[in-house]
Amino acid sequence: MSDRGPLLAVRGLTFGYGKKATVRDVSLTVHEGDCYGFLGHNGAGKTTVMRLCLQLLRARSGSIVVDGIDARRHPREARARIGALIERPGFHPEVSARDNLALLAQLAGMDKKAARRDADRVLELVSLHRDADRPAGSFSLGMRQRLGIAQSLLGSPRLLLLDEPINGLDPEGVADMRALLLRLSREEGCGVLVSSHQLQELDGLCTRIGVMRDGAMVLEGSLDALKKRIASRTIVESVDAASIDAMAQRLASMGLAPQREGERLLVNLGERAAGDVARELAKDGTLSAFYPEPVSLESIYLRATKANEPVAAVAEIATALPTRAPERVRAPLLRALGHEVRTMLLRRKVAALLAVPVVLAALRAWSYVERVAASQARVASKELFSADAGSGHRMFAEAMTGAVPALALCLAWLGSQSLAADLQRDTLRNTLSRSVQRCDALLGKLFALFATAIAGFSFVIVAAGSCAIAMFGWNDLEEVTRNGDRQTLAYAADVAPAMGEALLATLPSLLAVASLALCASCLTPRPSRALALSLVLLLGPELVHSFWPSTRPYLLTSHLPTPLRDDSALSWLASLARGAADANWVYEATAFSCPALWIAVTCALSLIAIARLRIP
Repeated sequence: MSDRGPLLAVRGLTFGYGKKATVRDVSLTVHEGDCYGFLGHNGAGKTTVMRLCLQLLRARSGSIVVDGIDARRHPREARARIGALIERPGFHPEVSARDNLALLAQLAGMDKKAARRDADRVLELVSLHRDADRPAGSFSLGMRQRLGIAQSLLGSPRLLLLDEPINGLDPEGVADMRALLLRLSREEGCGVLVSSHQLQELDGLCTRIGVMRDGAMVLEGSLDALKKRIASRTIVESVDAASIDAMAQRLASMGLAPQREGERLLVNLGERAAGDVARELAKDGTLSAFYPEPVSLESIYLRATKANEPVAAVAEIATALPTRAPERVRAPLLRALGHEVRTMLLRRKVAALLAVPVVLAALRAWSYVERVAASQARVASKELFSADAGSGHRMFAEAMTGAVPALALCLAWLGSQSLAADLQRDTLRNTLSRSVQRCDALLGKLFALFATAIAGFSFVIVAAGSCAIAMFGWNDLEEVTRNGDRQTLAYAADVAPAMGEALLATLPSLLAVASLALCASCLTPRPSRALALSLVLLLGPELVHSFWPSTRPYLLTSHLPTPLRDDSALSWLASLARGAADANWVYEATAFSCPALWIAVTCALSLIAIARLRIP
């Protein structure tokens, strides 16, 4: 047993929604080597207690100490010592089982090689090593449950919280689970808190049990001690059914109160010697069996749940335990950011989505080339007096004007699904069960979206710039007449600096779109609704800006090209590239302050929303 006390010590834990307390004054203890059976009917509060231990929910009162660490004061450090499977397991369906586990292992602080080794280790433990490279979405219910158990074993945690781990497992899987839990608790000294409705599967496995009823603990303690505390009844059987009633009368005459159960009697002997009672019943030769009733886990559970008053054996856990200062979890925000970036890289849909604006940029560039060629052909055929000969700057501006709105919509989709889809797949719970906080996870998602926006914007710039260089180069824009004369409409030396300014001014607005979409995902954690809300927040103000003209400089759509109007820096760049001497950048003064304001407001709203968010 650890000299730092129990691996888990819960004292006086209380929690509720609104005025109703769903968990009331719960106390329990899990030591090294314990397999703790956490029992109770549906809705008794078992899962809620586990969520409170992981700080997925915030308790009203009480204390939670994990391996000597106050979990309420140091949630990151406490969770670093816990492996958990709460309700249904959640994974990225398009990602392989091994990669799903490796992502979580890296989130816990392992490097890439160590994470893959640990993923292979736990897959072997749950007999999924042959399916390691299959997408998690193709797994059956039992296989998903095994994978959920595997993720709880990553990093060899000292404490395991397993909520109904045998649900969906076949008989072979149940036997494997029993063997695994015995090995972890008895041989490796891990503390296991396991809830289950399958009492027969926990019988013979648990060393301690706790029974909850209607949010309160009604029984808690060592299984051996509880078996001794519970008064054992004696089973009386007769050679034939007709003699049972006669035996019942004889027992009643001795001052005992037998209870009929089928073709046998159950009687509490109290202070009576078993031998004396047996001899009295055996006088007429009808007694066939006389033995103590076995005390099983099921009988203990049934007596606890049928009791009128709590019968908890809590003397040994009534006092508070000392806590110690933990070692700080290193760089939780960087861990969360790395986790989100790696997840995005493994999801093929993200790459396909970012390819859309790149393709649009190339198509717009090709369309410009065709227009220039058509105009030159009309000049050659004397249909037009003159036409411009094309320039790389103008092609670049047009390609960017077509691609940036598509990139903004892609970011709106990615941001709105970032949190909502994780909630739907139950992968957010996996993340928050590790050594990161909600704010770490949110900021990790935000910075990952920013990185995606920068990457997508860079891809579009490279695509548009490559087309411009290949077709025209960065030359002056000239007008060619039917006589072959040339006149410069726009000098490259004048347009080139404006191109840098326009690109630099456009990027912050794209980052603001990503932040706005993530905020929508926090406010409405359903994927379709979050996407709709993000589009409303982005485009809705554009529909009513005419009523409040003074707000136009602070609309994101004023800084991005849209089908409705285009007052963006890219539109100004396109006008300069055409040779317009009076080109005007309408909202230059708020090019950076507008997106900065949107990012600040949406980040603040997101932090408030995720702090209040219920994690299923």
